[in-house]
Parts: sequence; C-alpha cells; structure tokens
Amino acid sequence: MSVVVYKCPQCGAPLTFDADKQRWECKFCLGSYDVETLERQLAGKAGEQESQEETGQEGEAARHIEEEDEFSRSARAYRCPDCGAEIVTDATTAATFCVFCHNPTIIPSRLSGEYRPSKVIPFKISKEAAQEAFLKWCRRKPLVPSDFKSKPRLEKIRGVYLPFWLHDCTAAGTLRADATKIRTWRSGRYEYTETSYYEIYRQGNMSFSGVPADGSSKMDDNMMDLLEPYDYDEMVDFSMSYLSGYLAEKFDVDREAVWPRVKERISEDTVSQLMSTVRGYNTVRITYKNVDIQDKEVHYTLFPVWMLIYRRGDKKYLFAMNGQTGKVVGTLPLSIGRAFAWFFGIAAAVFAALFTVMGVILL
Repeated sequence: MSVVVYKCPQCGAPLTFDADKQRWECKFCLGSYDVETLERQLAGKAGEQESQEETGQEGEAARHIEEEDEFSRSARAYRCPDCGAEIVTDATTAATFCVFCHNPTIIPSRLSGEYRPSKVIPFKISKEAAQEAFLKWCRRKPLVPSDFKSKPRLEKIRGVYLPFWLHDCTAAGTLRADATKIRTWRSGRYEYTETSYYEIYRQGNMSFSGVPADGSSKMDDNMMDLLEPYDYDEMVDFSMSYLSGYLAEKFDVDREAVWPRVKERISEDTVSQLMSTVRGYNTVRITYKNVDIQDKEVHYTLFPVWMLIYRRGDKKYLFAMNGQTGKVVGTLPLSIGRAFAWFFGIAAAVFAALFTVMGVILL
C-alpha cells in the first residue's frame, strides 16, 4: 500500500503546511507553494506511482503481518518512500511521520472512497502559538507537576486533523406547556395573591446547517463539543496536501452511529428556541414536546486540533486546542507534593498572622 510525501518542486525536500501563511514551506531551500502548485505536482506523478504499485504488489503482500493478536488486527505497516523505513500505524491513521527521517507521510488509501472528506478547515494556529497557549494555560494552575510544562513535553504537542460529520437538516417543533402569572397586593391589613393559569402552545420550523459530531472513537465527545465553534467560512475543498506536516485520523464511528447524539442536540436546541418565545410568566412547565427532523444531509470533514496527551499513573490527561480559533480545553494533573506544600504554606502564613495578632493583644 502506497504513501505520499509532498516534496519541494525545487529541491525535493519534504514540505509542511504553514498555518500562519496558509502555504506549504520548504525548510531547506525556503520555497513556498500554494495548493494548486502541489496538486499539479501530484497529478504529474500519478502515472509513475501506479506503475510502482503494480510491480510492488508481490513484495507488499509478503510484508503483511498475520492477524494473530489485537496488535496485528489493528496495526498497519507501510514503507517510507524516502528512507525505506517501515511506518507502523493503527487502522484509523491517515497522516503521520516517519520516525526515522521525520518526513510527513500521507496514506492515500485511508482518504479514498467513503473515507475521502469533502471539506477541510486548515490549521490557522502554528505549533509555536499552541505551545505558548499551553504554557499560559498551565500558569493559571499552580499545582501542575513541573515536568508537565517541560520542553520535552512541549515538543509532544501534535497537530491532528480529526474526522467530523456535519449535518444539515430542517426541524419542525411543537411545544405545549402550563404557565402561571402571579400577582400580589396589599389592602389594609391583608395581602392578596391572584394566580392566573395559561396553556401555552408553540410551533415552528427551523433550519440547521453544519451541526458537528466527531467521528473518532479515540476522542471524548464532550471535549470535542467544548472546542466549538469552528468558522465554516474558512472551510475549503479537501486536498491531501493540507495534511502534510500534521497527523490525521479517518473516521471509525460512522454517520449512523453519531446520529442519535446529533438528533438529541438538534431537538434540544429546537425546544430551547421555542421556549425563548415564552415570556412574562412566573412559572412554566412543559407538558408536551415533539421535534420532527427532515431533509437530513451529512458531510464528512476534517477539523484541526492541537493535542497533548499526558499519562500519570493510571490516568490520562488531555490538552486540546482548536487549531483554527485557538480555544483551549483539557484536564490537568495535580502534583500531590505541590498541593501539600501549597496547603502548609498557607497554613503557616495564617498561623503566623494569628500569632502576631495575639502577641499584639497580649501586649
């Protein structure tokens, strides 16, 4: 199975996508290219690659590993076209790096057919900006272990294109509710309360566009929701060249599997919009609600995320940043030693202050 490395047309060195410039940069000859130039380069080499694939089928078949255990069932091996090293990935990785020559490598078969995205949002945040944001985020958490902010840890931040399903649909919502208005007044020595009862009815049709749901079982759905929103105005037609220099995942949760979660999200938002028109009542109790969703269309896309996974003991912590907007979410480990030092430091300061106050009183 073949892999693709986007190379500089001038010197042949590997190219990486520069999120700041929105162009592909060569670190060796300092060349800079747009997507049209790279697509022409890839199209010119298509015939040569097909010929190489045909002659290499026997050798490739011999390299297949027998599926005897869990690793062999999920791992896949490919040849780096530059150094010849074997690249081992799991079954969902679509773009990675060669661990020997560090060339960014794309696996086209993972991005073809049903696995080919229709759109992609390119990275807008550079790795340096992501690292700085990570450090700034950690500074607000004084009890974080010191090694969590170390330079080797920073280098492990990776830009990943994650699979998302975008849903377009219309929703017809119906809502009934019981409501009350309460009026209170005083007359002489008495206080009077008047309660008026109402039956509320609301019905409305709404359109939804681009409701996202991540298609990777590796990612926490709630955390991916917190990274929203993405700016769809910057979404472009998919090209494999955008993946150069980044990791990428193909979906392993299909569109049907994510639909119940998306349906619930659309239904809740429809009811919320209907309820927003109910005003001026003291109490409102929903007695009936129904949302009928029609005209569903689903689009497969890739969204940019900067990620850092940190293991401490049996627990896994994740830092994630929206690679387009810079929004940060995640969980941080707690240093027990720092927590004790912080607690005893505060306790000592309070004790010293009380001791000083008592000494003044006694004098």
